Amino acid sequence: MKAILKTCVDVEERVGEIYQQLVKHPDANDELREIWQEMADDEMRHAHRIRQVSDRFDMAGVIACGLSREGVQELLARAGELLLDAQEGSLSIDEAIYASVELEDAFLKTHIGFAESGNQPDLQTMFKSLAEADRVHTVRLKSYLNRMNDGDGLVFGNEGNPE
Repeated sequence: MKAILKTCVDVEERVGEIYQQLVKHPDANDELREIWQEMADDEMRHAHRIRQVSDRFDMAGVIACGLSREGVQELLARAGELLLDAQEGSLSIDEAIYASVELEDAFLKTHIGFAESGNQPDLQTMFKSLAEADRVHTVRLKSYLNRMNDGDGLVFGNEGNPE
């Protein structure tokens, strides 16, 4: 369990780093910078919260949590790719926004899945809370995109809701 939760912490921290990089994007306006900064701060708080729950379970001797590591490893790998792109400045502003939505949607699905499959009430509560934060991030980004003055009326399905 500790390894899975450690990977979850790594993912949250890496995504926080991505958003920190995107705050510096030369084409981002003040509103978008503010959104990404708040998301970066949230991701660091999420990492801290997961670390605290993991430490509590460690002290209590809880070994199994009913969570699968595969999905978290995939998120970590994808976040690593996006972090490299953000650091290299190779994402256009549109690509950066879409990548942010993609990450938040993937987080939402993973957190909901963990809330449903976890066998510890503290984990279930924590992952439900993290899923709600992901939903808020996704809705905020999609709202920003829908207000962009490009006249394309970018369309997303499900507005932050899974499936």
